[in-house]
Amino acid sequence: MLDRFVAYNARHNGADIAFGSMARQQSYAQLEAIVSRLARALEGLRDLAPRRVAVQCADTWRHWALTLALGRLGLASASLLNGDVSEEDLTLLHPEIIIIHGTGGLPAGEGRLILDEAWFERVLEGVEEDDASNYYPPVPVEPSAPCRAALVSGTDRNTHLLELSFTELEAELHRFIYHDMVEFFLRKGRDTQLVGNKPHLLCSIGPQSLSGFLMAGAALAAGTTVHSSDAQNIATEMMQASEILLVLTPAHLGYVLKALPPTTQLMSHIHLRVVGAGLSQQLLEQTRERFTPHVQIVYGTDETGIVTAISAEKRQNEESVGMPLPWVEVEVVDAKGQRCPIGEVGHIRIRSGSVRGYRDGRPTSGARFHEGWFYPGDRGAISTTGEVHLHGRADALINVGGAKFDLGVVEEILLTEPRIKEAGVFMLEDRQGVERCYAAIVSTETFDEQALSVKLRQRYAALPPVTMIWVPEIPRTTEGHVERERLRAMLKDYIQHKLER
Repeated sequence: MLDRFVAYNARHNGADIAFGSMARQQSYAQLEAIVSRLARALEGLRDLAPRRVAVQCADTWRHWALTLALGRLGLASASLLNGDVSEEDLTLLHPEIIIIHGTGGLPAGEGRLILDEAWFERVLEGVEEDDASNYYPPVPVEPSAPCRAALVSGTDRNTHLLELSFTELEAELHRFIYHDMVEFFLRKGRDTQLVGNKPHLLCSIGPQSLSGFLMAGAALAAGTTVHSSDAQNIATEMMQASEILLVLTPAHLGYVLKALPPTTQLMSHIHLRVVGAGLSQQLLEQTRERFTPHVQIVYGTDETGIVTAISAEKRQNEESVGMPLPWVEVEVVDAKGQRCPIGEVGHIRIRSGSVRGYRDGRPTSGARFHEGWFYPGDRGAISTTGEVHLHGRADALINVGGAKFDLGVVEEILLTEPRIKEAGVFMLEDRQGVERCYAAIVSTETFDEQALSVKLRQRYAALPPVTMIWVPEIPRTTEGHVERERLRAMLKDYIQHKLER
C-alpha cells in the first residue's frame, strides 16, 4: 500500500526529494523508477506465494526500495537488522524468503535470496532514463491480506509478532499523516515565520519496528524527505536541513545532549519529537536550554500506534503526555479491571483499533489483549482535564520488605551524574533468597558513588544498597525501555560467581 503513495508522488511531484543524506539525494521519480525495476526483476517471487518476505540490507535506501517493491507485488514484508539475527526471532517472524544484500548479513541458505552489487547494477542499468510509462503497475491485493510484519518486545519479557493487513496499514499511515499535519499547522499558526516548507524527517527508530516503519512511511506518503543517518553523522544531518522533524527516544535524546559541545547554540530549525517513554522535567529543561525550544512528547506503542501527544510548553508536569488522539480510547483500571477514579494511579489500557492481537500464539498474549483493550504494562492516571499522566512501568514498581520503589526513578537519579551515559536497574535474589538491587552503568569516567547514594536515600530512605556494575551497553526495547529481564539474564552468572563469593 505504501508503494502506491510513492508512485502517486512520483507522478505529481517527481522532482521532490524522497531520501536525503550528506552524500546523495533521491527524488520521488528516481525512487519510483528503482522500485518499478526491482518489482519487475523480483516478480517471480509471486509464483512462490510466500506468506512473508524479509529484507536484510544495510543500505537504508535500497532496504526501502526492496520493501516498496515487495509491496508493489502484493507481498507481505518485514525488515531485519543487519548482522546476526537470533534463531528465536527468525522462528517467530517465519519469513519463507529472506532477501539479503550487503556485507555482515545472514549467511546463504535455503529460502535466502542473495542479491549482490552486480545484480543491482544489471537490474538498474539506465534506470535514470525511465519515466512514468515504465512504472510497474500495482498488483491487485485482497485488503485483508497480510502486508507488514514486525517483532516487538516492549511490553513483557517475550518477543511477539505483529502483523498489519493492507487496509490496516493504510489506516495507520493516514493516522500518522493526520497527526503530523495537525502539528505542522499548529506550529505555523503560532509563528508564521517558524515553518516554511514541510520539515524533513530524521528518525532514530529503524523500519525493523512497526513504529519506525510507519513514521518513515507516513513521511514518504506525505511527500516529504526522509533522512538516513547513523550515530557518527547524525549531528551533521540535523544541521543540513532547513527544517527537520527529529524523532528520538528519551535514551537517544540523552546521548545527543551529552555529545553537544558546551558552546552549542539553540537550533530552532529542529522540531523534536520524543517518543516511547515519559520525558523527565530535567531532561526537557536541558533540551530546551541547550538543543531546541520546539519539543513534542508523544506516547504510543507498536501495538497501538500514537496514543497521545503534547507540546512541551503546554505540559503542566512531567507525568503528562497529553490528550488521547481522536481515534484512541484510554482508561486507567485497577487490578480487577475496574475503572479508577479521576487522578488515581492504576493500569493503563488502550483501544485504538490498530492491532487486534499478537500473531505468535504465546500464552502471554491474552494478558496484553483482552476484550478489545491493549494493556501496555504502564501505570498512569487520567487528569480532570482528560490528559494521560504516566507513572512508570508496572514491572519497574517493586516491593522490598513492604517498601515500594520505582526502578525507573532510581535510573533517573543515577543519570543526574553527567559521567553516567546509561543506567539500567534490576533486582536479583542472592543464594539466601534475599532480593538485591543492582545498577548496570555505562561510563568511561570515575564519579562520586557516595554522592549518588545520598541522592538515592533522599528519594527512597528504605532503598536497599545498590551495587553498580559497569557494562558496555544497556539492552533496550524499540520504545527505549530498559529490558530488565534481559539485563538480569546477562549479568546473573557474573553476579553469582564474581560478586557473591
